[in-house]
Amino acid sequence: MPSHASTHTSATPGDASAQAEREAPRGRKRLSTDNESSDTSSRGKKARKSEPTEEALVADEERKPRLTTPDLEFDYDRSQLRDPRLTPGRVRRPRRQGSAEVSEEFKQQFYIPKPETPMGRLSSIQKDELDKKETLLDPSNYFHDLHVCHKKGRNGSPTYDSGGFPLDWNKVDQWMKPQAYSRSRAVKGMGRALAKGQSERDQMFNIFFADDKRPGGFESSNVANYMKDQVSKDLGVPWHQIGPKHFVEWEQKGFPKQTLDDWWKPPNEEERKRMSKMMTGASLRQDA
Repeated sequence: MPSHASTHTSATPGDASAQAEREAPRGRKRLSTDNESSDTSSRGKKARKSEPTEEALVADEERKPRLTTPDLEFDYDRSQLRDPRLTPGRVRRPRRQGSAEVSEEFKQQFYIPKPETPMGRLSSIQKDELDKKETLLDPSNYFHDLHVCHKKGRNGSPTYDSGGFPLDWNKVDQWMKPQAYSRSRAVKGMGRALAKGQSERDQMFNIFFADDKRPGGFESSNVANYMKDQVSKDLGVPWHQIGPKHFVEWEQKGFPKQTLDDWWKPPNEEERKRMSKMMTGASLRQDA
């Protein structure tokens, strides 16, 4: 009969190794050899770079030079202008302003502070106040000059627009006030303005030109702008103030009249850039 006692079997080297591994205390993971480590590293994912904190980004921005008015100033190439004489009434150098003239790449070179945004959902009044603060802090903003002028008050120091002309605080204050919109009133107002503008152009054309030939269509306004520019420089009166009465004065002082074909030529790029600055915000400037 078979014996109930268990039979003894001699342990193999493999069994001994497994037994020792089971009895070993669990702790730190087994260290890889150099070869294993490099192999695992090459197969695994690359270590992720830590993202910069918001504080670090702000500190980096603040190390840039702050954007100021002089950074935006430029000079016209006077060799490209039909009449290189100085512009009456201009006090400061012209400046680039607005997204059409100041690129984001240019602005990235500078630090432009941002106002603190209130917590929670903003009301329309809070949004308006935040927009005003942002405009005041950014010299490249299209409305920066107007808000700076208005904040100084009626007796504040002079503020200059992007064309280099001083602003009139009372005109700016009136512009800042909310206006009730009426479509019919706006259409009537536009009609009256167009009729007045055409009437004044006709008066000025009749004085400035010796012949009966006149520009038509869109060219009529363009010719009038450069015609006013010449009279402005002849009389020393700012461009935005020139009207029919100044042409009468110009005629009385004996300045030579012109003929349209000999005098007029379409403006080049530099002249268009300058005239754009002459026209932008002209109604809000001080009268000399």
